[in-house]
Amino acid sequence: MTSLTFLQARLVDPATGRDELSDLRVEDGLIADFGEGIAQNGDHVIDAGGAILAPAVIDLRAAIEPAFTPNGETLDSLAQAAAQGGVGTVVVSSTDATPIDTPEAVLALRSGARPMPVKLLIAGGATANLAGETLSEMGLMAESGAAFVSQGNRPIADAASFRNVLNYAAGFELWVASPARVTSLSSQAAATESEAAARYGLHVEPAMSERIAIDRDVAIAELTGGRLMIDRVSTREGLEAVSRAKKRGLEVCATVSIANLALNAVDADGLDPAFRLSPPLRSEEDRRALLSAIESGLIDAVVSDHTPMSADAKAQPFAEAAPGSISIETLLANMLRLVHEDELDLISALRPLTSGPADLLNLPQGRIDIGAPADLMLVDGDKPWVFDTESSRSLRQNAAWKGRRFQGQVLMTLIDGGIVYNQKG
Repeated sequence: MTSLTFLQARLVDPATGRDELSDLRVEDGLIADFGEGIAQNGDHVIDAGGAILAPAVIDLRAAIEPAFTPNGETLDSLAQAAAQGGVGTVVVSSTDATPIDTPEAVLALRSGARPMPVKLLIAGGATANLAGETLSEMGLMAESGAAFVSQGNRPIADAASFRNVLNYAAGFELWVASPARVTSLSSQAAATESEAAARYGLHVEPAMSERIAIDRDVAIAELTGGRLMIDRVSTREGLEAVSRAKKRGLEVCATVSIANLALNAVDADGLDPAFRLSPPLRSEEDRRALLSAIESGLIDAVVSDHTPMSADAKAQPFAEAAPGSISIETLLANMLRLVHEDELDLISALRPLTSGPADLLNLPQGRIDIGAPADLMLVDGDKPWVFDTESSRSLRQNAAWKGRRFQGQVLMTLIDGGIVYNQKG
């Protein structure tokens, strides 16, 4: 494998807090050395010119569509979109359409992922068809390579069933990702509680639903010794419940969707179906609480929640439109926008995209360290650009970010030292 050296890069490593101008050398797919004036040994040399060189993004939640879906998102298109967005590792999540709830399904996806430009991991369905009644074969899925198990967008309403899931998963040290939502309080919900939602007569998902669900799930996790991943927390009340659980030393982690960090309920007030999301967009107070939780380290990972779907599924009245947005190409860009707007510092913004998720899944990537995989992204942190769905690598166009201006663009993505995306071609 060809060795290469980056010269004069702004080396940013959230795992150590490093942020300095430096050179970095890659050899045999690994980070071989970094510092000032390192030996180049006839390598291919890239003059970074002060651009950010950081670990490639690790995204714990992105979806594809079922095989043979006309014009649907495939593993290949997802991987291409990920590489363009600086994402080096993607966890393909279970959804109602693609539950991935058998060892055979996990193996089939892993087999299909082998020639892809980025690393693709699988979140197996915790229960059959995510219905919450019959446990999936989690042990065999773990042996087949499942990174963790997930309930997709469906919480398990029955406490006894959720106890069984956590008990079973604990035997294989698998995280169980479950959305924080009380179904009876959130049925058919299209929006958060607000004056606008009341005015439009929308079914709402109250913040209390999230807090109650987290408290219940944490109690069951404590009872079973299971590892609970609170999937896409979105409210201040939910964060307080997460904080209580972590202070008690329980094996609890939390993720947040980039949409809930970058947008708020006002964005959905126009009833544009592009902003019909799950969890729904919350108040500005909730969004600011999430930003504080990123800075404090309470949130372990920020996810794209990339949810591709057909134009027909979105071309409905707001309350009837399917929830979701393609987001993997704009995950990093949205975090950089928060940096430019002085809502986050760069290290805090990149930590839940890199070392945070790597630590959760015990992955060797996600950090700049000698001997670590050279999964890296080179980013012009100031370059302005506009997200155009027509030029997106994703095969779908249901984007809440359509036409949005960003500042900070990926120039290059490397996986195991190989260049899988280069803006220059």
